[in-house]
Amino acid sequence: MKKTKGRYINASSKKIKNRQYTSYEDAPLKSINEVEPVPQNLTLKFLKVFLILFFSVVVVLALINIDKLTPDNISHWFQYELLGKTEGNGYPVRFNGISVETGNFDTFDRVPIYCSDTSVVVLNSNAGEFQNTQHAFASPILNTNKNYSIVYNAKATGFRIINRDDTIYTGNAENKIFDADISPNGTYVILHQGSDYLSDCIVYKRDNTKKYEYHFADYYMNNISVDQYGSRAAVSGVSAHNGSIVSVLYILDFNQSNYLQKYEFYDSYIYDLKYLDNGNVAAVGSSAAYIIDVNEGNKTEIDYNLRTLSSYELPSDYGILLSLSANEDGRNCDVIAIDCFGKTETTISLADKALSLDYLDGRIAVLNQGNIHIYNTNGKKIADVGTTSDARKACFGDSSCMYILKTSMISKSDIQYKE
Repeated sequence: MKKTKGRYINASSKKIKNRQYTSYEDAPLKSINEVEPVPQNLTLKFLKVFLILFFSVVVVLALINIDKLTPDNISHWFQYELLGKTEGNGYPVRFNGISVETGNFDTFDRVPIYCSDTSVVVLNSNAGEFQNTQHAFASPILNTNKNYSIVYNAKATGFRIINRDDTIYTGNAENKIFDADISPNGTYVILHQGSDYLSDCIVYKRDNTKKYEYHFADYYMNNISVDQYGSRAAVSGVSAHNGSIVSVLYILDFNQSNYLQKYEFYDSYIYDLKYLDNGNVAAVGSSAAYIIDVNEGNKTEIDYNLRTLSSYELPSDYGILLSLSANEDGRNCDVIAIDCFGKTETTISLADKALSLDYLDGRIAVLNQGNIHIYNTNGKKIADVGTTSDARKACFGDSSCMYILKTSMISKSDIQYKE
């Protein structure tokens, strides 16, 4: 294209100066429409700022949830907590299978877990499924803590270890399993029938290699609980002595070959036990409950005074909750809260039967027919939660809600505390 000339006239000097310019009409179209590219250094700066902000958010969320960032649940935390991968249509929700025993319903890091006659299911707070795994156990038993659960087939050999998202190990014991437990760090213990002894206790590391074993020659052992560090276990069993029952409780230390402590209980059968978070052991028997002070090597006995044990709970962060009744049907009962040192903190008298008990952060939940009553450890009622007459067990989700096992479904109820 031909370039044209223009003139600029200076009025004072009347001098004419020639200047050249380019007309947009004569310029190539490409030069008019072309957008000047973003400088590369500006793009890099923006990317750096974005990455810094992103990783800052991740670090802050990680610090807030530091207690959840164990090697086995970092993936879960990233998917479900950070990215919000949660689904569900809300409670109530029907459970899989025909039946769920009350002992096989619990909370798993404050969300429900249950083992039915067909499946192991972990739900989220909106009734979505973290996992739903089928099993073929004829008599499944579930034990759980905040990081892991173990499900075993009673009087058979099969067992499974699960986290919230999946089954992480499936195994078989050498003989029929009497009981099994798992610690928050993944160490697990299997108590099973012995080949050369009456009972064997086998301890496994998180990688499923054998860590320790102990053999019982004089007692049929039936209960086991491992401590939160995976370093000790409490084991109870039963035998006969001069025509009467005698129960025994052993404290095992996995770093020594002989038992650490041994306690005998005459004319009392130990139903259950729990290694508590403070290092003591709680046990519930047929005629009394016990707190074992492992460091001092002594026990505190809480006698039932001929009352009937209708319900109990062994919260590892507290101690023992008992429901004792003068009637065989469980009505007109006293709910007794005993702390981890064996001190009776409160006694709550009820007209109805306590169907289940639970504890969380200084709160005691008592389920009776159609209601959940919540008390503090001083015995003062601080909330009531209505439910239906088919409710069988109630567990705290957190301080603001309860999860409730019913005949064919699981429901959720909010807690409204009194002023």
